[in-house]
Amino acid sequence: MDFWGAVRTLRRRWYIALPSALVAVAVAAGVFLSIPTRYQSSGVMVLTSPAAGGTFSEKVSPDEAVRVNPLLAFDGSLSTTSQILAQILADPKTRRESLGIAKDSPDNFTAAGGGQAGPFLFVTADSNTPEAAERLVTTVMEFATKELDKQQTSLKAPASTFITSQVIVNPTAAEAQIGGKVRYAGAAFVLMMLLTTAATFGGDSVLNHLRRRREAREAREGKSADDVAAAAQPADATVTPPQAAVGTPPGGVPVAQPKPPHPPQHNGLSRRPPGPPTRRPQPTASEQTVKIPAPGVAGPRGAAGKPANPAWPTSDDKP
Repeated sequence: MDFWGAVRTLRRRWYIALPSALVAVAVAAGVFLSIPTRYQSSGVMVLTSPAAGGTFSEKVSPDEAVRVNPLLAFDGSLSTTSQILAQILADPKTRRESLGIAKDSPDNFTAAGGGQAGPFLFVTADSNTPEAAERLVTTVMEFATKELDKQQTSLKAPASTFITSQVIVNPTAAEAQIGGKVRYAGAAFVLMMLLTTAATFGGDSVLNHLRRRREAREAREGKSADDVAAAAQPADATVTPPQAAVGTPPGGVPVAQPKPPHPPQHNGLSRRPPGPPTRRPQPTASEQTVKIPAPGVAGPRGAAGKPANPAWPTSDDKP
């Protein structure tokens, strides 16, 4: 079926297509409203090194001891430290025990280190309410600052060489994220429209089949009615023969002479007399042969009772 044929079918079966389309819109709207709206907020913090660098010196006689902050002892130290903090925040144990985010919690966040972009820590949080999303970003960045000091203390780095963190982007105003809702609602709408089209064409096929069956049944019923009407005609009714002219028999009492009854009529044609039809036998080849008697002496038989011999031509018959 081509495009315009499909359009004609949908227009002809609008009483099926229209309610189905309304149901599809209602289902899509229900899916959109049933999914809670998520709100997202983000923040950025940067790591800085102390002005004196990562070393600390103490003069101890007679030798001079130099103490170094291990987190500042290699190239790209601040970027590496931001990635370390991101890995700590991604630990499920940290999320569950330190931040109180369970597996089925509506709150969630992601933390990413700056990498080659610099010593940045990007925090993005989402929740069912704007306030919860913004609060979660603040909580994660505060925990990252405490975890940084804890890691440097556990490494016994001098306090003067501690890496410090600074928030450069405060938690942004949470924005509604409806992309997921729109995708789910669109998928539901497309699926329901496919079902609507299938229901319309299926209903059209079923209705056409029922119509053809009804027309065939009506045709059979009309033919049966004609047969009944034909059979109801008075074909077998007794026909009263008309009275013939009254004659006077020898006894002197006039008696009406009946006429032979006319054969009953059936649909304007004379009815064939009862009994099996007779067939005229075809003549045989012997019957179709023309038989000519041979010339000879007249008389059916000779003296001894045998047939007379034919008189064949003799020499006397020559001229």
